[in-house]
Amino acid sequence: MKQLKRVLTFAFVIFDIILLTGGYNQHSRMYRWIGQPLAELMTNIAHFIGGVNGIGWAIIIITAIFRLILLPFFLNQQVNTTVNQIKMQKLKPEIDKLQTLSRKAATTEEQQKASMAMMSLYRENDVSVIGGISFLTMAMQLPIFSGLYSAILHAPALQGTSFLGFDLGKPQLVFAIVAGIIYLIQAWLMMQHMPEEQRKTSAAMMFVSPVMIFVFAMIASGAIGLYFVIGGIFALIQTLIQHYQRPGLEKRVTAEFKIQKTADDLMAEDIKVPNANAGKTKVTDAPNVVKNQNKKNRNAGKQQRSK
Repeated sequence: MKQLKRVLTFAFVIFDIILLTGGYNQHSRMYRWIGQPLAELMTNIAHFIGGVNGIGWAIIIITAIFRLILLPFFLNQQVNTTVNQIKMQKLKPEIDKLQTLSRKAATTEEQQKASMAMMSLYRENDVSVIGGISFLTMAMQLPIFSGLYSAILHAPALQGTSFLGFDLGKPQLVFAIVAGIIYLIQAWLMMQHMPEEQRKTSAAMMFVSPVMIFVFAMIASGAIGLYFVIGGIFALIQTLIQHYQRPGLEKRVTAEFKIQKTADDLMAEDIKVPNANAGKTKVTDAPNVVKNQNKKNRNAGKQQRSK
């Protein structure tokens, strides 16, 4: 299973690179391969619904469908990330010990030993350094949402259309404000379960995303703003699910998670620190090595003649 996951991740990453290096214009690979078929689907849905609001409902329906398809993957990643965060919190006293030892190390070898013990601490206690993030989920969503964005950006059917009285071809401040507020609430919810220290350091970064989405939606077309609003609603739903899942996951981890090896256990072990000079012959010793080798050869020759 792990091998299949690695293969799929690699395949999606290569596919993403091929798509993204072509840009986002109407002649790009992103639009021709993904955006244009989605634009045609959007147009067909709009014609089926009919009316002046058809294209707006088409954007909502397509965005919702893709979000629902990817929702199980997002929720699974959220569970893994949350479990990993809880484990990290329980492992924090041991991590702090090794970080203190690393700072107080008198020699490079002691510092390296503390660093290797830190890596072993994560490994022995089944804690992910990258926070339980699934690169496969990230790689999967990129072409889908980028292609959908490209479709909305260039779809011919969007020309001169409106939704609930809002011109989808021009920037709409209302959509930008609604999208910004939704992502702001999501960022606030995500911060509620962070440790106090991490909350202080991460606060600024957490609120950068809502501000950027607000600014971008404010200068982009109303169709893009509507896309951000619907995407934000689903992102908020995911965060709410995580918020209510957290107490149960904390109980589960508390019952199941046991520290296999502490910082003291790992530092007491004979951890072999790689030596940069290992396997190398000093230049100053080279003549002695040659002399000893010559002596051995001459002695071997004498023994052969005596026989």
